[in-house]
Amino acid sequence: MYSERGKEIMKKIFTGVLLFLFVFLIGCTSQVTTEDNSNGDDLSFPATIKGRVLSGAGDMLTAGIIITYPNGDMERVNTNILSGYVLYLEEGEYTLTFTRGIEYSSKSVTIEVENYKTYYIDDVRLNHLYDGASMGWYIGALHQHTTFSDGKQSVDEVLISNISSGLHFGYLSDHNTAAGLAEWVQGSRLVSQFDDFGNPIYFVAMRAVEITTDYGHFQSLGVGNVLEQADINPIKGDVPVDEIREIAQEIVRSGAISTINHPFATSVLGFNYWELVEEFDGIEIWNGLYPTNRNENLRARDKWFELLEQHRSGEIKFIPATSGADNHDITGYYTAAYKDRSTDEKAYKDDYLLRGVYSNMPSLAIYVEGQLTEEKIHQAIINGNSYLTNGPRVVADIGGMIYGQTFVLDGVNSVDINLDVFSLDEILELRIIKNGEIIETIVPDMDGFSYSDVYTVNNVSVGDWFVIEVIADFTAYAITNPIFLG
Repeated sequence: MYSERGKEIMKKIFTGVLLFLFVFLIGCTSQVTTEDNSNGDDLSFPATIKGRVLSGAGDMLTAGIIITYPNGDMERVNTNILSGYVLYLEEGEYTLTFTRGIEYSSKSVTIEVENYKTYYIDDVRLNHLYDGASMGWYIGALHQHTTFSDGKQSVDEVLISNISSGLHFGYLSDHNTAAGLAEWVQGSRLVSQFDDFGNPIYFVAMRAVEITTDYGHFQSLGVGNVLEQADINPIKGDVPVDEIREIAQEIVRSGAISTINHPFATSVLGFNYWELVEEFDGIEIWNGLYPTNRNENLRARDKWFELLEQHRSGEIKFIPATSGADNHDITGYYTAAYKDRSTDEKAYKDDYLLRGVYSNMPSLAIYVEGQLTEEKIHQAIINGNSYLTNGPRVVADIGGMIYGQTFVLDGVNSVDINLDVFSLDEILELRIIKNGEIIETIVPDMDGFSYSDVYTVNNVSVGDWFVIEVIADFTAYAITNPIFLG
């Protein structure tokens, strides 16, 4: 719940209390000054800000708080699991933006604080503007880290970050270790959301490990596999292609889902053995550590389109797309000075950093009928009944068939694509992609946050596939898995 700055401030407070007691006991009544502080700063007690967050219906709501500091820097902290928060901020003017992910409204409060004083903020209410769960669409995180590997936060902090981001499920996937999973799965006791009848929808916390090698990184979703094959050493006679095949097969044999992570990342983080792609259940085409729909992620998307075309020609099986925030720091810290370093050619990069990299940037939205369970989540991922998003919610179907499913043409040569889109950010373009090529670009006339339409595609054939891509303001983006024609 405390920001990194808050933790440092608490250290100062503790030091100050000890010094105060010391001077009191020796009978000295002078103020504590910088001379008593080893780092040269004035010892002062920061302002205390307290409050809580509720839903529009009055339920206590675990939420995120984006703190904008006087110098423009930003970081995201969380309420506690009970919806309360206590912030410690040094004297100055701050903007606190309360948020709960991509389905809720947000609220900003600007407050000027003085040291030593305590401020109570009126209850903040966030309205649930879009209820994907009521339609069977749940959002979750597939790729994240804690202090058990190279993450900066503990298991419980990452867990609260997932829930405060509006997620319904999440995998913990530290590098080559299952040490944090015993704690992580306790998160399934926590409530992610209440339905319209007041019934709890519990968060589903699941096991995973990122199998990390010098020849690529691979998710084991559903089982905490720690494999000796991760130590691939050609000097000892290891053949990388054989070891990677064995890794993928061992993940699948254990009952887990195997995916290729950030395939076009540089150096040893990337993946170069595409002849093995059918050994895997999915490919991460959008990784949150890289700019949205640019560079490494754009190359991964284009490669995935190639794989879908290979599937259309009968060469390989269907490989669904996945996404992962890959967050190692849930605060998504933004340094205002970065803005001045942006060039015209890379201006998007500042917007990407400003949006933040944390638990739902991006997330995977899956379709599940009935109660959300681990088994159903796994099946939806493998089937590709999903889309990838950092904001826009995009639900489409052809004759009732959704992503990862096949609509049977039965002699017809045209289809209607039913589109329903929700986005807190302005949608700039909505693209209909057929067999890897954009066949229509729509600039939607939004009705508030929503857009609905029916788009007719003529001259279709068996084997064709359709993907919907949403380009929105402020680097908001979504891309779906394909709907096939049979």
